[in-house]
Amino acid sequence: MFAKFQLDISDYFYNSQINRPENIQTGNEISNCFGEESYRCMKGFICDNGKIDGTALKEHWFGIAAADIFISHSHKDLNKVKAFAGWLYRNFGLKAFIDSCTWGYVDDLLKLLDDQYCWNKNSETYNYTIRNYTTSHVHMMLATALTEMIDNTECLMFYKTPNSIKISEEIQNTKSGKRNETISPWIYHELSISSMMRQKNPIRTSALLEHRAEFAQNSLQIGYNVEKALQELIVINEKDLEVWKTTQHIPEHPLDTLYKLNTKLAH
Repeated sequence: MFAKFQLDISDYFYNSQINRPENIQTGNEISNCFGEESYRCMKGFICDNGKIDGTALKEHWFGIAAADIFISHSHKDLNKVKAFAGWLYRNFGLKAFIDSCTWGYVDDLLKLLDDQYCWNKNSETYNYTIRNYTTSHVHMMLATALTEMIDNTECLMFYKTPNSIKISEEIQNTKSGKRNETISPWIYHELSISSMMRQKNPIRTSALLEHRAEFAQNSLQIGYNVEKALQELIVINEKDLEVWKTTQHIPEHPLDTLYKLNTKLAH
């Protein structure tokens, strides 16, 4: 991963007066492709005896088609994110990995395991202890896989909406204040891990190397309070994205153009 952005675009790309149906269609195709590949990857490393080969999964995760951008978001905003992913691909040829397209398939995988190994026919209930065991392992597989994908993509973009971030009251030293929190363990994991992730320059040669120091990472205090993680993200809005679209010139890589445009925003 090289750069991190916070998308502050509300319903812009999902507004029927602005968004083209082709964007949603393309976004659906991209998310379905990654979701199905993720499911096959995880399901393929569950042995007939129910044993999960987590090491093999980690080694083969990079077999999933490469993505340029990792989009972290609330599942409630999925359709809006798909429209944005379609816009990215149709305008720049950039593929976005939509994280929640994987979560749904993980639920399917858990149901498959639980029906086979956790169901008690006599009581017609799931065994609580075994159910916890399968869930913890599959979720650890997913967390590892998402970490690998974040590290393997060039950018992380966090789609910030009231669905993904809540403003909560906090009291410190008798003073009240507000902080950004998320109730999603997956958003928390992705934002937290992005702060700890190594920063890697893109392999391609670019004249923008002198600008790339602007994206240096800071430390993170781990917790569901994601205030600090959000502060590390460069905020981009609808206007910034439209400027990106109109200033993109071949043969410059579209992400290099975005970095150049947002160098000043990093301060």
